[in-house]
Amino acid sequence: MDEAAAIRLCLKYRDPAGFEFLVNQYKREAFFHAVTLLGNPEDAADACQESFSRAFSAMPRLSHLDRFYPWFYRILRNCCLNLLARRQTARKYRIENAHKDHADVSGCPQTILEKEEDRKRIWEVLQGLNPEFREILVMKYIRDCRYEQIAEVLDIPRGTVMSRLYYARKAFRDAYTAHGEERKEGVTI
Repeated sequence: MDEAAAIRLCLKYRDPAGFEFLVNQYKREAFFHAVTLLGNPEDAADACQESFSRAFSAMPRLSHLDRFYPWFYRILRNCCLNLLARRQTARKYRIENAHKDHADVSGCPQTILEKEEDRKRIWEVLQGLNPEFREILVMKYIRDCRYEQIAEVLDIPRGTVMSRLYYARKAFRDAYTAHGEERKEGVTI
């Protein structure tokens, strides 16, 4: 079975086998995107499950669907953004406490940061960004998507992708620099 056949089965007959094929085809990519937006594997798994359920319910109402993932991604993205909005207060609390704990740990003098520490710092900075910026940066620089792919998945023009990437890179650079300054202030030599 291929994607087109699975979509036909879902649209015409609401066939679970066709949908199972689509889920198996895209569950890893969906999970990665959800983790990127939510920053938490448990929340990402919940968002994926809810999004696949919504997609299965919505497919029979569609008259036509060429490709599954760009359509599904909009459902997943909205689910993640709704989850973020509902948990905004708790998320802010976790981030504030993580920065306080990080400042305490960074009191040890170190001259060279290990790769793992750099990776952790990048993800901390990414988690502090606007979800739209985090999303597009991960798609471009971690998933290595082309502008056209990003435009299709996000359902925005290519020029908007370029503009959003520009502002996302600027926001990341500013936050990364500020995060580095916070770490330096905590270091005593």
